[in-house]
Amino acid sequence: MTVGYFYGIIRANVDNTYVHFLYDFGATGYFLALVINHKSAVQRYKLKKMMPWLVGLTAWPTLLLLAPTQNFLVQLVGLRGHIFFLPFIAVGAMIDDREVRKIALGLAILNCIVLVFALIEVQFGVPLFYPFNAVDQLIYRSTDVAIGGIGTFRIPATFANSAAYGGNMAGSIPLLIGGIVQERRGGWWRRLLYVAVAASAIGVFLCASRSQAASMLIIVLAITVSGRVRNFPRFGWIAMIGFVALVIFSSTRMQRFLTLDNSRFVKTRVEGSVNEGLIKLAAEYPMGNGLGGGGTSMPYFLESQVRHPVEVENEYGRIMLEQGLPGLALWIWFIMWTLTRPLPRRNEAWYLGRWLARVVLGIAFAFATTGTGLLTSIPGTAMVLFYAGWVGVPNVIRVKKRTPARQVPAATALQTA
Repeated sequence: MTVGYFYGIIRANVDNTYVHFLYDFGATGYFLALVINHKSAVQRYKLKKMMPWLVGLTAWPTLLLLAPTQNFLVQLVGLRGHIFFLPFIAVGAMIDDREVRKIALGLAILNCIVLVFALIEVQFGVPLFYPFNAVDQLIYRSTDVAIGGIGTFRIPATFANSAAYGGNMAGSIPLLIGGIVQERRGGWWRRLLYVAVAASAIGVFLCASRSQAASMLIIVLAITVSGRVRNFPRFGWIAMIGFVALVIFSSTRMQRFLTLDNSRFVKTRVEGSVNEGLIKLAAEYPMGNGLGGGGTSMPYFLESQVRHPVEVENEYGRIMLEQGLPGLALWIWFIMWTLTRPLPRRNEAWYLGRWLARVVLGIAFAFATTGTGLLTSIPGTAMVLFYAGWVGVPNVIRVKKRTPARQVPAATALQTA
């Protein structure tokens, strides 16, 4: 996550082809460590529950690599876009409560750091950190935040684009809120988590992505109606909402989400992504247009190598165009299976975090119908698939073996009596 948080700003400022694979190098090293490290009996048990899905979701696109429908390098990039992040499902499945707490505290620190970058960009301009070049075109096209009638940049902080910034801030909320419940009242870590939640919420609205703002509002509503949770600071939560709302409505830059009340805009956006054109593409490409040929983001030096490029603003459409109908069916089956797993028990330490992670998963899978990037976002995809593994397997808690009561000889017991 640390490499992913700063991948965008490093890639923008280092003119080197290999920097595009910076995150891949970091994640590959992490995956190798997962393979080498010894796994406990509990981890092996939980991982066994997810292995059929990991094998299926990996094997099908890998098999498609044998079909020479696209340039081989294009196919490799396309394959990465479908299987590279899948090991994070295993990470979520094997993780225990102690390790989740470490991740939550680490994300709290990272979210506060990237907010500092975001505020500097607001004050001095995005070009201070993102020079205009081939990899930053999306940032320079995103100048639709109206301030005084003049369009200005959305804020990417340290990410590859503003949507990635907002998505990661909203996606980290379950771990931050779940972490607050774990920490003792008045402790420094609890205070840091408070600050991180506020920083994350402000970051969502600074990025000016309406879909991410809608996600954040749904998450806030879910937390508010979550019911009685041990050690959850109700009054502190209400005060935090009030503070963030005050910040948002005092800055015109952070109010782009208000255009969501435009029903015409919402209707146009949905019709542009989920329409009968998708059905026609399914009929034309039942086995896909080849890995990388359906909209997977390509490095600029490979964009011209894609044969018969077809794109659709729908993540499920991208999966269908590259993996065909069998691959799409497999992913939909996995999504439905994950979201219908039994709810966590209320006596679990991370009950609220796991419950909110399911909410975030539902939002991510639903909003994937109106855009692409669910399976290729850095590092947002890692977080989404981590949540899928985390909520997809039961939480197994180690129980210490009870020591049997010391046997007292019958004669001694009689004498004592």
